[in-house]
Amino acid sequence: MAAGKVNKVMTLAEAASLVRDGDVVALQGMGTQMSPLALVRELIRAGRRELTITTIVGGIGLDWLIAAGCVRRVIAIIVNLDEFGMAHAFRRAVEAGEVIMEEYSEHQLLSRLLAGAYGLPFLVTRSGLGTDLLAIHPETMRVITCPFTGREVIACRALEPDVAILHAHRADAYGNVQFFPKPIWLDVDVFPRAAKRVIVTVEEIVENEEIRRTPIHTGIPYFKVDAVVEVPYGAHPCSLYPLYSFDRTLFQEYASASRTVEGTRAFLEKYIYGPASHQEYLQRIGGAEALLRIRKWE
Repeated sequence: MAAGKVNKVMTLAEAASLVRDGDVVALQGMGTQMSPLALVRELIRAGRRELTITTIVGGIGLDWLIAAGCVRRVIAIIVNLDEFGMAHAFRRAVEAGEVIMEEYSEHQLLSRLLAGAYGLPFLVTRSGLGTDLLAIHPETMRVITCPFTGREVIACRALEPDVAILHAHRADAYGNVQFFPKPIWLDVDVFPRAAKRVIVTVEEIVENEEIRRTPIHTGIPYFKVDAVVEVPYGAHPCSLYPLYSFDRTLFQEYASASRTVEGTRAFLEKYIYGPASHQEYLQRIGGAEALLRIRKWE
């Protein structure tokens, strides 16, 4: 982990270089909400390969990564496009054997990540007792007997991602990251603690004195962060409450296009490979008019 109050501000390309081929990447996101999609697009353009993506609920960013050939394994509880339906690239890749889906219950996956965060070999849960998930994952989950109660519990092996990537409201140059308000989703809390490296994109970078004025909003301290990148609208097309909602128009466009391999490729070319910068991407999706539209919450 990074330590010391040093300037950790990077460009998207510099931050993406911290993610290596074959890494286990913890990807923040919950359906249509709060995901570091500017950095996801940069990873795709950088041509990363053989990634393992761990996420609580995989969404559009994961589907893009899979469609671009970046992913070999997914560790998650579910993958979809929320109200927009199925994640088609994910489904096609899993059915073809191109991507391995490692499915867990929510508490099983959180137990694995929390064990990694605490520096423990495993944590226990009762979630999933009596299900086939135990037979599917003998290398990461075992039924053991509690030494205190004699009851059966599931030991969930620690999961320590190589890197976690997240998006937040603001940070200082040292990497003190703030959320307004702090999300209730556990990935924001557990991913930075479990991962070996942490990259955070933010809407804005402010002075350290500004962070100190409202310490209650600091969700990730500087010593857990390796890189910060200022990327306004960096979660688009996902939302970042209360600044902007998700882009229903772009979600629907991708949901329709991704029904076919050809449509998916055309979408990636238009919105990911085509724009040379994040600013060009914002112009491609409709510029100021589109951004004004998503600032009006539905």
